[in-house]
Amino acid sequence: MNKIIAFLTAALLLTGISSCVKDNFDNPPFGGTDPNVVVNFSIDSVKARYLSAGMNYQFNEDKIIQGIVTADDKSGNFYKQIVVQDSTGGIVILLEATSLYTSYPIGRRVTIKLKGLWVVAYKNLIQIAGSIASDGSFNGISSPLLDKFIMKGSYYHTVKPDTFSITQLSPYNTSLQNRLIYLKKVEFQLADAGKPFADAFNKFSLTRVIKDCSGHSLDTYNSGFSNFANELTPTGNGGMTCIYSVYGSNAQLLLRDPALDLHFDSVRCGGGTVGGTGLMAIRNLYAGSDVTIPVGTIARGIVISDRAFGNTDPKNLIIQDSTGGVVVRFAAAHSFNVGDEVSVNVGGLTLKSYSGLLEIDKSTSPYGVPLANATVVGSGTVTPRTATIDQVQNNGSVWESTLLKINAATLSGGSTYSGNLTLTDATGTLTHRTLTAASFATTAIPSGQKSFTGVLGNFTSGYQLSIRSLSDVQ
Repeated sequence: MNKIIAFLTAALLLTGISSCVKDNFDNPPFGGTDPNVVVNFSIDSVKARYLSAGMNYQFNEDKIIQGIVTADDKSGNFYKQIVVQDSTGGIVILLEATSLYTSYPIGRRVTIKLKGLWVVAYKNLIQIAGSIASDGSFNGISSPLLDKFIMKGSYYHTVKPDTFSITQLSPYNTSLQNRLIYLKKVEFQLADAGKPFADAFNKFSLTRVIKDCSGHSLDTYNSGFSNFANELTPTGNGGMTCIYSVYGSNAQLLLRDPALDLHFDSVRCGGGTVGGTGLMAIRNLYAGSDVTIPVGTIARGIVISDRAFGNTDPKNLIIQDSTGGVVVRFAAAHSFNVGDEVSVNVGGLTLKSYSGLLEIDKSTSPYGVPLANATVVGSGTVTPRTATIDQVQNNGSVWESTLLKINAATLSGGSTYSGNLTLTDATGTLTHRTLTAASFATTAIPSGQKSFTGVLGNFTSGYQLSIRSLSDVQ
């Protein structure tokens, strides 16, 4: 299996990256300010300096580039590096620091002063480094010098990925190196579908192969230290956003986070299925009317609903895996908590629409899934998908019953959380729903822009976002 940047892998083993990837930092402040400097160079020109020299090149001129961060280290699949892209291309920037996403998150504009920095390549991967050691190896920009070379700018910029087919990406395409790209109508090959992305127990990185319906394939590289290493690869077919990279002469694709980058919501090439039914595969059984779920089907996912604060019906459990989410309607109030990994025997039960919301239930009295059908088999976390309201409205049928985060939004239409309110961002509006039984229903709503994390529901009037607790509002 290919390994990307071997010296970094060794560093992971020596330093213990598992202590470096943390998710409990405050959200970055809204807005941010871009520096008042003149940008006089491009990322493509940086690469050209290396390619022209044919060797490592140090900048001695006052050259400045600017771009948007397209990959950070939050998921752990990138280590001591970020990827930045401008209109001409993308490039890796090596940094001798961790938890970079707290300062350089995806979507932030950064401005880089190149004087004194190096443009180098490892196994043909062109990168910006801080220094070169006597043995020829190179290091990232040292932590005390980060602010000297990298100026932080505004947040929440979007880089639209370019769409390609696998045949356009392999053999390796030098001009596309480190770009954010999108592939459509791809799937993990049969041997890699429904399997962990990497070996989280032994911290071994793995490649998993994706293919198109004509059999063309490419490797995806997944770090054993990533927080999604133990998640299962989706079993369906669909779209994939990723960073286009290289190891030697071989192209490979780097995921930032499966929840962010993979939308494998369609049936596989040829209509086949693979073992390990994902929740989206169960949802896809519904074709407009009640349907009986095949005997032997297991629904397995992480609990994202929070019964402790009362904003979910006590009989409803909402679980999510790497493919999607679904509501399980029990016969009585359940005792499952956020973060529980639950396995539910849903074979022979009914998938139906309740006022537009898909849920698993029984079709005959007594209604509700027996509590005995569900078992806690582990624990895990679900990273919410960050999206605009416009994206939510356009992808609601796929994102229903999953965890979403909407930034820079305001609440209006009432003084407290109770009932239906209007959530607004720069792209549109969405209903915000709070049950009167919720512990925070009578709490005053916040003023100004906030980020809202919640579960996407559906009712006859349209899609609704429901926070689980007040900690979902930042």
